[in-house]
Amino acid sequence: MRFPPIHREALRGCALAFVMGCPLAAHAELESFAGRYQAQSSNCRFTPTTGQKRGCRLVQIDGRTSTIISIRFVGSGDRPGSSQRLTFVVSELSSTPFLNCSLGSCQLKTANWQGRINSVSVSSYDADGLAGGVPKAWAVSQGGCSAQAGRILCRAEIPDGGQVSAEAQL
Repeated sequence: MRFPPIHREALRGCALAFVMGCPLAAHAELESFAGRYQAQSSNCRFTPTTGQKRGCRLVQIDGRTSTIISIRFVGSGDRPGSSQRLTFVVSELSSTPFLNCSLGSCQLKTANWQGRINSVSVSSYDADGLAGGVPKAWAVSQGGCSAQAGRILCRAEIPDGGQVSAEAQL
């Protein structure tokens, strides 16, 4: 069947609108767990591989997939204005989806949960926000994070026998 030229252009426009709309549906599904939840904490501390306890002020939880999150504890570094970050990558969450996200901003969907730590990393940044070297990262064979009554706790053993931990009131 042959369509007049105006109908072919209208069909092309409809096809283009359909194709352009498809990624939006996939994007809406992806957004339900992808993004960041961030909270200031007046009662936060972490112990990196040095074993020296540090205070922290910020907790960031990033949704990677519906079953994997990263939890970052951010505190002051060794020099004025610098920062140190301890990050845990957690999977096998007892409650999924863990986050409820919209346009990259998330809220915690559940207050009580637990998960297994897959890896941990420590990184430092100067007062200008520039990395103070390559982050140190380790695969973890034993470790877990949990939250109960607004308190989050993470502990992991790293391969050389050291231990890292963090806790904060959300």
